[in-house]
Amino acid sequence: MRRLGRHLYEWVEIHGLARGLPYPWNSHLIHLEEAGVRALVDPLPMSDEDLAVIEEIGAPTHILITNNYHERSAEEFRARWNCQTLLHENQVGEAECEVDGTLKSGQVLWGSVEVVRVPDVRFAEEVSFLLKEDRTLIVGDLVSGPRQDVGIPAGTVGIRAPELYVDLTNARAALRSLLALPFDRLCFAHGSPLDSGAKDVLTEFVNDDGTWLELEGARSAKQDRS
Repeated sequence: MRRLGRHLYEWVEIHGLARGLPYPWNSHLIHLEEAGVRALVDPLPMSDEDLAVIEEIGAPTHILITNNYHERSAEEFRARWNCQTLLHENQVGEAECEVDGTLKSGQVLWGSVEVVRVPDVRFAEEVSFLLKEDRTLIVGDLVSGPRQDVGIPAGTVGIRAPELYVDLTNARAALRSLLALPFDRLCFAHGSPLDSGAKDVLTEFVNDDGTWLELEGARSAKQDRS
């Protein structure tokens, strides 16, 4: 568990150790003290030490989920802390966890956290969360941060398994639309965060025609083999 910003904490699971290519899976805690809000985002299991940190800050009040593959430990923590699980209205039909309320695109939660839906990219119901005061954007599976296991270098972003995306042209346009948002930090469900200059990094990725040609080639090759 570590603090990333005034209102943001992160805890991780390390995957890929057996292959000698470790990289993090990530979850986040949004702490809005004045609003009395402590929201877990895509919550992974926690160690006893992390649970102690969370409970010292205060029992979580809400759980936010970027896509239905990231329900993770939501049910366990909802029961433990009696917090509310909130999903985008387009997520609910496929949810396997209990849902206490729904979110809408463009909604601003607690005056601080904007709900950003990016449709028909990897998952129809994918949403991101913009922490306005921290100038931080939290994404699920839209894009990955630096990862040794798939060759995404430090200080960059990338796409793992392009064959799983609905449409790479849509994905590129969707990521370009995120550039209109006010953020400096990018946090990911998978891969290390970019703590500064993140918009410039994402802009370079989106605008690099060669990268997208390579992704399209890899997508086509994978589909041909299947």
